Amino acid sequence: MIDHADIIGKSSRQLVLSAKGTAFRILEPSLAEYVKLTPRIVTPIYACDANLIVSLLDLHVDTPSIGLNPEPPLEILEAGTGHGALTLHLSRAIHAANPPRPRTPAYVSSQGEEAEANEETENQDNEETEDQDDEDAVYLGESVSDLQDAASETWKQDRRAIIHSLDIHSRHSKHAKKIVGDFRHGMYAGNVDFHVGDVSDWIAAQRTSRKTEEPFLSHVILDLPNADTHLANIATALHVNGLLGVFNPSITQIAACVDLIREQRLPYLLHQVVELGAATIREWDVRNVKPRASLKKPESQPPSESTSNPEAEHKARDGELAEDLAQREEKWAMVCRPKVGQQVVGGGFLALFKRMKEPDSREQT
Repeated sequence: MIDHADIIGKSSRQLVLSAKGTAFRILEPSLAEYVKLTPRIVTPIYACDANLIVSLLDLHVDTPSIGLNPEPPLEILEAGTGHGALTLHLSRAIHAANPPRPRTPAYVSSQGEEAEANEETENQDNEETEDQDDEDAVYLGESVSDLQDAASETWKQDRRAIIHSLDIHSRHSKHAKKIVGDFRHGMYAGNVDFHVGDVSDWIAAQRTSRKTEEPFLSHVILDLPNADTHLANIATALHVNGLLGVFNPSITQIAACVDLIREQRLPYLLHQVVELGAATIREWDVRNVKPRASLKKPESQPPSESTSNPEAEHKARDGELAEDLAQREEKWAMVCRPKVGQQVVGGGFLALFKRMKEPDSREQT
């Protein structure tokens, strides 16, 4: 047993003694250790996979500039908050783009000091004129919590990078918000806005509140079992050249997205499909193809030979069937296979699609 009182106030790498005199060294948990050790209600995306996903999204942010910035902020949608592990990794990646958060005002340390401060304030107020009361009226009725909320809302308006983390289950979203807020005193929590609901409904609501039909998302990551049902709605909100990442446990779910994009002619270009694993990654080849007819029309046999020879007649019928099949060979087929030379490793699958520009009839020459 180690008492909390023996740990609180100590710095990292210091030693504490247990009840039996055993020495333990205090270490601040890394993000990977924090994700692994925190209680969960869903399976988290561990650091080995989360770091790779963030790297493949190719995020680039810069420190905030002084003065007004005409450029819109970088907005990322994460659908499927889950445990909040990927949320933390995404927030850490874009953290440098946002200005420092306002500090919490220092509270009075003890009741005696608070009473003394109140008494001194009352004496000063009695000496003030009524005109000076008008200058202090702005602070009347405002608690410290109210001032903190106002400062936080002002700070949020100045953010240059925002993560919208969405989950269909309110319980998951609440749990993830606590996970993100408890890591290193919530240093990354301000970069994330948590939402509850359906992806397509959320996008529609954002369009209504923003009063615009222009795209506003720079990146989207979908960790959903039915990601293919939202691809059309996401395309309208994703910037051209923006990246869409689909993370699923089965390659057939990725194939369903690829197939739907072809059938509905959605403005996506498949950039990469990788299989994530504990040791290494391997790239997959996932695409739609039209198989070539491998059967050719056989040479026609003389009527006398086909009728007099049953074997020749049978071959002639096979030839007619082969010709018919060759004419019907127009259906698309799905190819799903690992790239040659890659090792077989278990794990989930991540597909990256780039948002393309939709063709405009006015630009055609």
